[in-house]
Amino acid sequence: MVRIGIAGIGQIAEDYISLFAEGKIIEGKITALSSRNQDRVKSIIDAYDLEEVRTFTSLEDMLKEDAVDAVIITTPHTLHPTMAELALNRGKHVLVDKPLGIKASELTELVRLAKEKSHLVSAVMLNRRSSDLYQKVKDIAESGQLGELRRALWQITNLYRTYAYYGTSTWRGSYLTEGGGVLMNQAVHQLDLLLWIIGMPEKAHAFMKEGFHRPMTTENDVILNLFYESGASATFLASTHESPGTNRLELSFDKGQMVVEEDRVLTVRRLSECEEDFAKKESSYFTHVPCEVEQFEIPVTSNKVEQARTINNFIASILGKEKILASFEEGLKSVQVINSAYLSAWSEKTVDLDFLQEEYDQYWERKLAQQDQDNRR
Repeated sequence: MVRIGIAGIGQIAEDYISLFAEGKIIEGKITALSSRNQDRVKSIIDAYDLEEVRTFTSLEDMLKEDAVDAVIITTPHTLHPTMAELALNRGKHVLVDKPLGIKASELTELVRLAKEKSHLVSAVMLNRRSSDLYQKVKDIAESGQLGELRRALWQITNLYRTYAYYGTSTWRGSYLTEGGGVLMNQAVHQLDLLLWIIGMPEKAHAFMKEGFHRPMTTENDVILNLFYESGASATFLASTHESPGTNRLELSFDKGQMVVEEDRVLTVRRLSECEEDFAKKESSYFTHVPCEVEQFEIPVTSNKVEQARTINNFIASILGKEKILASFEEGLKSVQVINSAYLSAWSEKTVDLDFLQEEYDQYWERKLAQQDQDNRR
């Protein structure tokens, strides 16, 4: 049985604790909790009958004791890298809640450390990768049966958040404490899935609205265009202020298309031949390549089920039974793209994925200074 410690006891931590309490986590048990808010810890212990669990006021104190084999980090985003590094250096397996961090430059060294300590399992809670539907989409895309990718489009505008959401925690909606908005938090799962399915781009260009109809200073409305070496492109549209909003993924290839609607219905269109071969010989002007259509309706995997699958995968990886779903190296990719999107929007230009970190830091510091100035008004 793998002994698990949880660092940071906010709402998401309680969600994970409830999975243990409900018997959804196999071969793992909670043996320690760490948080500065001991009143909150006590309420969690009482609510989930965790009287035997040891409690600490910091992750460092918890790691000094022989209380855990692995740590799940659920603190605010800005704390993730340093806490993960601390746990790895103390010989503990680590599962970090998404995102892995807020700056790619800070994560490069963490990824190196994780590779150096390959005997320890290090993973990111990108739980949408466990979805039956998106694993099927990835399998079809990678099989090559639809040919070469031409275009991808994900419209994820159903991530609705009210004013009350931003009032529940002081760190929400702030670059200083949350590290970003809809890209860094709510839509990071879909962005990760897109990169997981079609790979990393070469360049990015983004347009963002910050605090659009909401009491926040980070981005909550984004159009992100990604450009690939092959000539393919992808557009990622995300917002948190539209109701009811849309969740639709389109992947267009030269031999077919996949469309996913509302995380539930997958439509696969397989062309009778390569689109360009057809276009070269076809004499009519306004037609389409003949195709076969196949539709799959896959029950929506709830967030709670995906979270349980990801935690179980983490534990099974520690026990040598499974391969990890999302390593630190994989977690770095979405942060790198998000950083490039921010730099593009702030500088109003197309950005290479290997952008100069010094330039990003300059814009980042300006953004924090502007936020601080606005808070003082």
